[in-house]
Amino acid sequence: MTAHVAERGEGRGRVVLRLTGSYGASEHAIRAAIQVAKAFHSEIESLFVSDRQIFDAAGYLFVREIKTSAIGTSITGLGQGEVGGRKGQADADAGWLDVPAVSRQIELMHRALQRRVMELADREDVPVLGRRVNDTPLGALARACQMAGPWNVVALGEPFNANSLARLDDLFERVTGMTGVVVVGPNAAAVSGPVVAVIEDAERVPGMLRAAERLAGAAAGAGVILAVAGESRSSQVWLKHEVGQAVNSEVAGVVELGRPGGGTAVIAEALRTLRPSFVLAEHGGKLVPHSGDFKAVVTALACPLLVVR
Repeated sequence: MTAHVAERGEGRGRVVLRLTGSYGASEHAIRAAIQVAKAFHSEIESLFVSDRQIFDAAGYLFVREIKTSAIGTSITGLGQGEVGGRKGQADADAGWLDVPAVSRQIELMHRALQRRVMELADREDVPVLGRRVNDTPLGALARACQMAGPWNVVALGEPFNANSLARLDDLFERVTGMTGVVVVGPNAAAVSGPVVAVIEDAERVPGMLRAAERLAGAAAGAGVILAVAGESRSSQVWLKHEVGQAVNSEVAGVVELGRPGGGTAVIAEALRTLRPSFVLAEHGGKLVPHSGDFKAVVTALACPLLVVR
């Protein structure tokens, strides 16, 4: 399977942009979601998730403070300190999560983020449906994608890190009604380079090429590069030849991506030198394997990454 999103009005999918009240939202991630929706003539569901685990935690005395980079201060407004033991009851009471205050802060964040999504999407003539749910971040995505059957692409609003990339296996396993997920790293910047599709299997060329061309078309002036990555020198040369035979003249180029058999760090560095504006890669491949060290990917990519099934 490769990336595909149902067109608006089909009722079979859309771009689901997940925003949360516990983590910061990246404007680059929002823009990437809009680009995908524009590329596939789709729409966006801006899904704001109030993480119910925060409120479940309110019943425990050990809950002192929950940080959120989006707010920049303690979400509870409480200071540091210990609870229980020789402390008095007043200190113990102060340890409880201030649920009404948290709810107000989350609602303000929800309104601000939804306004920004709608403002940016309106500039590109992309329809947006805003919705708020009380759920776990993963559960909310699973249910949202089940609602409008199978042609969804998920976009994560918070910047990814090495740990979140390592957890993509859980997302692909739990969220069955999606064809791919868009993530943006902490070093994201506005880049005007080509859309680069990482090719590891000749049979996936048509689907990856179509998706890359759509994304390039949604960004005026962007070209397409198919970057092949083989297990050995001979397999990489063969793969490059097969890809070259399959593409049309509109493709900016077919290149070899790093040394044959190179791991995640090698692939990530080779991608960095291409200065892409968007990268497509398959889940479980060399750039986004099922397990490994993703620090090099976090450091290297300044553009959105679309990981496809």
